[in-house]
Amino acid sequence: MKNIIFITLLSTALSTNAQRVDLILGAGTSHFLGDLGGKPFLGTNDAQDLDILSTRYAFTTGLRLNFSRYFAIRTNIWYARVSGDDKYTSNRERRGRNLNFYSNIFEGDFTTEITFAKTKAKGAWYIFGGVGYFFFNPKTRLNGEVYELQKYGTEGQFAIAGKEPYKLSSLCFPHGIGYKWVVGRGNYLSVELNLRKTMTDYIDDVSTNFVDQSILIAARGPEAAALADRNISDIPGFSSPGAIRGDPKDNDTFFFFSFSFNKTLGLGSKGSGFGNGYRPKNKINGKQRCLEF
Repeated sequence: MKNIIFITLLSTALSTNAQRVDLILGAGTSHFLGDLGGKPFLGTNDAQDLDILSTRYAFTTGLRLNFSRYFAIRTNIWYARVSGDDKYTSNRERRGRNLNFYSNIFEGDFTTEITFAKTKAKGAWYIFGGVGYFFFNPKTRLNGEVYELQKYGTEGQFAIAGKEPYKLSSLCFPHGIGYKWVVGRGNYLSVELNLRKTMTDYIDDVSTNFVDQSILIAARGPEAAALADRNISDIPGFSSPGAIRGDPKDNDTFFFFSFSFNKTLGLGSKGSGFGNGYRPKNKINGKQRCLEF
């Protein structure tokens, strides 16, 4: 239904006011905040738990529909990779846990964009927020082989009654802040901090407790046990059944730091979008003056 509404809206815009639509092409870095890696203290899913060494990439394309110089809606498609690794933290418990993962992210989202402050250098600050849906599939390497972790039920999803395998897709809520500046008539660049709150805690395959290895082996074979418990900890009973493996209280978060080129399509003599090259004239003291962005 959302796709039908957007296509109808876009078709109307293209047929009547094509100058209001921007094409977006961008790339940047991706960053994961979850149970793996992080700062040397108790884990969180905020910026202080960021692992720079786990930085990966992100690419996007999309369309923006400008209703005015201050308000727009847009849709984006993202392809990215996220990762996390306990070897990058100095926290004793998490480093000893010795788990790692990576996952591709495929996401589509709809956001509202509000420009709130202009600058003298033909630029403007804006904020945005909306809803999206994404697909993921956590993987890891063990003894030179790649394993899709969800299939092995590392926290007993296939072994414990009533504990179903987690879904490999989830809602997310993109939001953030950006700055855009004109680089030519109908062209502008933008840089964004683009965050995601998600509805899953399993992007990294870690959320709850360690499970009895014999149960995992019976349900999914010795590989499941090896993938679930890779600990190198010197803490007695570190991975005993029921011991803490992750924190189920906080869902996973990821974000992009992106740089985009924006091109206004069907540029006409007038338009309402930022960077469309049109500046409405107004009489001041009986003379025509151009209003700036």
